[in-house]
Order: sequence, then C-alpha cells, then structure tokens
Amino acid sequence: MHKVYNLAYFVSHPIQYQTPFLKLLANEEGIKLKVFFLCDHGVQNYQDKDFNVDFKWDMNLLEGYDYQFLNSKYNGGGISFKKPEVDLNSVKSAILENQWDAVWFHGYINKALLYGMWACKNAGIPFFFRAESNLICTSRGFLKDRLIRWIVKNAAGLLWVSTVNKEYYLSYGASKDKLFFTPYAVDNSYFQSFEPSIRSHNKTIILFASKFTQRKNATLLLNAYLLAKEDFSLNESELWFIGDGEDKSALEKILKENPSDDVKLLGFKNQTELPEYFSQCDVFVLPSEKEPFGLVINEVMNFAKPIITTNEVGAAKDLVKDGENGWVVEAGCLNSLARVLKRIIAGQHNLKSMGNKSLEIINGWSYSEDIAGIKSALKSLNPIS
Repeated sequence: MHKVYNLAYFVSHPIQYQTPFLKLLANEEGIKLKVFFLCDHGVQNYQDKDFNVDFKWDMNLLEGYDYQFLNSKYNGGGISFKKPEVDLNSVKSAILENQWDAVWFHGYINKALLYGMWACKNAGIPFFFRAESNLICTSRGFLKDRLIRWIVKNAAGLLWVSTVNKEYYLSYGASKDKLFFTPYAVDNSYFQSFEPSIRSHNKTIILFASKFTQRKNATLLLNAYLLAKEDFSLNESELWFIGDGEDKSALEKILKENPSDDVKLLGFKNQTELPEYFSQCDVFVLPSEKEPFGLVINEVMNFAKPIITTNEVGAAKDLVKDGENGWVVEAGCLNSLARVLKRIIAGQHNLKSMGNKSLEIINGWSYSEDIAGIKSALKSLNPIS
C-alpha cells in the first residue's frame, strides 16, 4: 500500500497561475493537500496599483482543492511584510491541527509565512520552501542574508523554479540533495487547446503584454520599434501593447510626438482575453529589467511564438535559447532591441520555425514536472518507504 502524504501549503493569497496546478495536485494519487491563504486578495474586486485599474481575475481561483483563509485583517491593496495583519495563533493552529508530513511555504513576503516556518521547525515538522528569488534582481543585506541562510539550512526541501533560482539557493550554501525541480509553469493544456480567430492580415505583429511600469520597459520597446522601422516605407508590421499602468502617459506622449498608425494601445485584458492576442502575434517581447521570472513568456510559448527578452528576466536562461526560439538582449539597451526588431520587420528570420521550437521547450516545462518535483521532495522525507 502506497503512503498518502498530508501536505499543507501556505501562500499569501489565491494566485491565478497556481489555481490549475493546485487542482491537479489535490487530485494526485498519494497526496492529500490543504491550502491556507493569508487573505483573499485577487478574489474580490480590487485596485491594482501597477495596472492602475479596478479588476478581479475572470476565473474561479478557489475551486478544485481544499482551502482555508486564516484569520487576518485585510482592507485591500497589495501584500507586504505587515499586510495583511494575520493572527499568528491561526497560523500555529493550522500547522498543528493535523499530522502533516510536510508544510510548504510560498515565499516570505509576509511575516506570517516566516512565523509558520519557525513554528514548523519548533514542532519538528519538515517544511518546503518555494520562491522566485535570484541573484539578478533580489536585493541582499545583512539581516536578509541571515534569514535566507536560516531558511536554506532548515528547509527539508528547496523547490527551485528556474536555473537562476537554483543558483540563488546554492549561493547560500544549499546542499544538492535538498533541491527539487518545480518549474514556474502555467496551464499548458489550457493555452494549447485555445482555438484562435482566423487572421485577416499579413502584417508581422509584435506584442507586449504586461504592466506599464518602469521596470517592464514598455517605453524602451516603443522607442526601439520606432527606431527599427525608420528604414521601412510600407506598414510591414504592427506593435501591440496590452496592459495599463503608470507609464501609459509616457507611451502616449511618445506617440503624440511620433504619430504612428501601426502602434496600438489596446488597454488592460483579463486572463481569459489574453489567449486571442497571444495567438494573433508573430513575436512576443518582454524587455524587463530585474524581472524575477516572467510567466507571460510561458503563456505565449504555448502558442508557438518566438520570444524577445533580456538577460535580466529570470525565465530567459531556461526558456529562451538565443537564435533558436528567440533573442536575449541586454537589459535597457535601446540599440540591441532595435536591431532585433529591424531584422524581424525585414523578414530575415523564420519566425514559424522559431515558434515551433518555443512550443517544444515549453512542453517540457509544465505542471507535470512540478508534481514530480513535489513527490520527490515528499519521498525524500522517508526514502525507505
């Protein structure tokens, strides 16, 4: 008879990327999962300060798995170390309420998650840790370094989501037998089953879909595109922007100074609206600086599209093979990005072939690998069984 592992999962709030995975994990033979949320951020309508819009995700974030909201005070807005204000006794009770084989924590953004790890250590319950930290964009400091070293030392398993994330743990002295591959993935089957509309044009569509914040570099992309197409008299391409945020006015200002009918600001689109745009584009661009991962890259790759991104995007090292399924340019470099865009507009690359390579890569970066990694971490707790 196979052992059934009781697994608790503590996370700040319901996350749209995780919901399909939690459903699969809850139905996995040999795992009994219960999820504990600090608050209901994302479930109710709220103001996203980066998108600068009021919205809630247009998908059910709470179906298909057992969950519980912990006692907390939360009045909307973002998540931080002190927000929501979580009753720590409810964290302790949740940890001690059952004979958990392991407790899994997602990050340390809120003090309740750190308290939970300490409570597990104090009670002799193994805990797993998963986050997106890496040496590219995660800040360091004396106290923070001590905290990460404590987590790395005391965690029974470090669930690494990318190569740069694995390198982060190793830099803090992680032993290799504690490292388990659980990639940052999206619902590949959902995106690949989407049936797009028929395209009615032959233009090369370049797509950006993210928050209009300084770190995402939407304005850099627009300036690079305008520079790239200076040598072209015909409208061979279009640049589409999906999203909203603080940099929208800067984009509008650039377009007012450089009128261009082939640049479209399409506004914010919710989760179920995005696949249509992903399917219609020819190449996707995420020109971010200091980006922990960039899950939108995963989503677009499911539509067999090449990717342009930067050397400061966490996903780049694993998912974007320069010259094979896309291009990795220097973060913040206008000319590097413009050169790639110019070659694309000129038709110098087989985008279809590169897109097929994207699909091949992303098919090996899925929830299946996540489940296998978590199972391996659980089995490592009692390797004889």
